[in-house]
Amino acid sequence: MADIMLRPDLKTAGGEVCDIMYNGEFVGTLTLVYRESDRLKGAIHLEQQSITIVNKQAVYDYAQSYIQDVIDALGIAKCEVTVSYSDYDYVIVTEHAVQPPTYQGDYLSNVDLLHDDELDYSWRGEDISLEDQETELSSEQVDMLEERKKEQGYELVIVNENRSSVEYHVYDKDAELIAEAILHIYGSEVIGDISWKFDPFDEEMDIVTELMVADFNEEQTDSFVFHMSFNGETVDTVELTHIDMLDLVDEIPSEDEMWIPTSDDYSIILVRDDMDTLTYEIYQQSYGSLPIGTATVDISSRQLTGFIDFREPGDSDDRELIATLLLDELDKEKEYETFNLSMLYRNKLIDEILFETEQFH
Repeated sequence: MADIMLRPDLKTAGGEVCDIMYNGEFVGTLTLVYRESDRLKGAIHLEQQSITIVNKQAVYDYAQSYIQDVIDALGIAKCEVTVSYSDYDYVIVTEHAVQPPTYQGDYLSNVDLLHDDELDYSWRGEDISLEDQETELSSEQVDMLEERKKEQGYELVIVNENRSSVEYHVYDKDAELIAEAILHIYGSEVIGDISWKFDPFDEEMDIVTELMVADFNEEQTDSFVFHMSFNGETVDTVELTHIDMLDLVDEIPSEDEMWIPTSDDYSIILVRDDMDTLTYEIYQQSYGSLPIGTATVDISSRQLTGFIDFREPGDSDDRELIATLLLDELDKEKEYETFNLSMLYRNKLIDEILFETEQFH
């Protein structure tokens, strides 16, 4: 059975462009533009050299099913999608968008490699091969293409995005899906899960981490926590912190411009004592009468362990202060050597702190 998939190339709130993949090879493009509860218009183009007449119907059926799902999801009232099965005449691109062609069978055999200063609308004939193109380029341009080929690696594609989260697919240079990521944005913190299709090496996790970090504004994001998993099991957790270096004379905000959490803002109340387990509710004055989190601590040994399930995660400074206040409460209940505290939000680990008694006594 053929493997057909749509690989997102560009996606916005009002439209999307997807590469159509058939058995792992590019065969065409799906383009849709829509207004919710109103109208959808688009096009399906299959490359004639890349897929046979026999197989194209299976692709059409798959694409039509996808379009129907979009219509149902958005409540589209009117739909018009044109379908074509032919060669490309030419492609219009800007210079910075030129990439070294990746050949899969006859893919791109008729697409001109453009390299003028701004736009090139010319067509140089049929069946242009890579060797023919490179003979027309200068030695400097050939070197540039070779360098770009070496740098080709993982590609990060946004498949869904809103104000509080973003979803990515990660592809390798052979257009194979290697990982999926869902990142949640909590103010200046980004926390997410990255699910791999194989057991990754450290270098591979580092590359994907760098791609995702680079996709965020460094001035608006202070920390990242990525949970890497394979087959449902966590293989690594990556935590990164970005510290902006401020000019001590000109850029340090005044007390009126910044808010520093204090112990007066929070209350830690013991609500349940089950001998070996203590349960605390955590309150914040500005949040009202409802607790912002619940702490559960196992005190059955001198090595205490516990977790806080937050309803409002705050930032790292808030959580550090809350952990310290909880520690003060535990001092009243039991002597201990260490305290390992995990912090969760929506059942996801967002922070972890280890206390040792010598730090406080």
